Amino acid sequence: MKRKSLFAVMVLATGLTMNSCKNTEVEEKSTEGERNTNSVNFQPEEIVFTNLGTDDDGFEHFSLVSGTENIKDYPRNFSFSNTMITPGAFHIDEVPETIESKEWLGLISDKDNTYKLVPIKPIVSKLFDKEQSESEVVSGVEITQKDQQNCILYIEKQNNLKETNVEVANIPSYIFPGEKVNFVFKGKEYTLYATGTRKLNGVNEADFLNSVENGYDMPKYYVKNYTLRLEIKDGDKINEVMLLSQRYFEEGQVPKVMFGGDINNDNIVDILINTSTEYNVSRPTLYLSDTTNNNVSIQPVAAHESIGC
Repeated sequence: MKRKSLFAVMVLATGLTMNSCKNTEVEEKSTEGERNTNSVNFQPEEIVFTNLGTDDDGFEHFSLVSGTENIKDYPRNFSFSNTMITPGAFHIDEVPETIESKEWLGLISDKDNTYKLVPIKPIVSKLFDKEQSESEVVSGVEITQKDQQNCILYIEKQNNLKETNVEVANIPSYIFPGEKVNFVFKGKEYTLYATGTRKLNGVNEADFLNSVENGYDMPKYYVKNYTLRLEIKDGDKINEVMLLSQRYFEEGQVPKVMFGGDINNDNIVDILINTSTEYNVSRPTLYLSDTTNNNVSIQPVAAHESIGC
């Protein structure tokens, strides 16, 4: 059976309670992907990549079809109706002014590495400009939490998010073009895979292994024209969703999976991805699942963008 791109279906799905206010425009159909992904009874075709060769800049091109795909940026923007923040120090305009007046849920991990979504109150501290003679000049804010809890994100409380233990999915940090990762989570089979172009970034094996040991997992490749998709198989039903599609990335910047697990407790994996395309920008983006009308949809619902100094 032929593959259909669910690019437009992904964007038109409206069942998600936590919906984006700006990401509901219909995407143009991508020329990449003619693989049927309707929720019907059939044996899905295996995901097989085609290496289309190397361009003048040394990037290898990995696709699912023997042709150049028409990359459309998705999400088109990262302004959402849901508010999310992450721990750390930020410029004053990178966090909402009303943090202390909102109700928040925090995704935290305990000492035994178990994860929970719990009511939490972020601690907001002012940061002062050390270069200014006036000590009252506020240059930014720091977001922390009490008791040195390891908090991955804070999201404003919503009706479909409740306090719960969060089961974690084992997903690698990076999925490079031409790679796919299969995993099973809560009885469902998943394939996370990427297409696009890649080029080795010159990092030697020793430095790469050292980065893994120290917890920051240095990427091996530069990427361009990158797409990331997730296929979900539940018995005889199969769904495929587009998570990310971006044409341009600065050298050294690669989308990174920061967390995978069932945050909204519906037995479908949810994912937190740093979708930034620039090396000095951080943009954790939260994708939540929905099963309205027995169709699985995973959509971006919140993001927190900040710029490094």
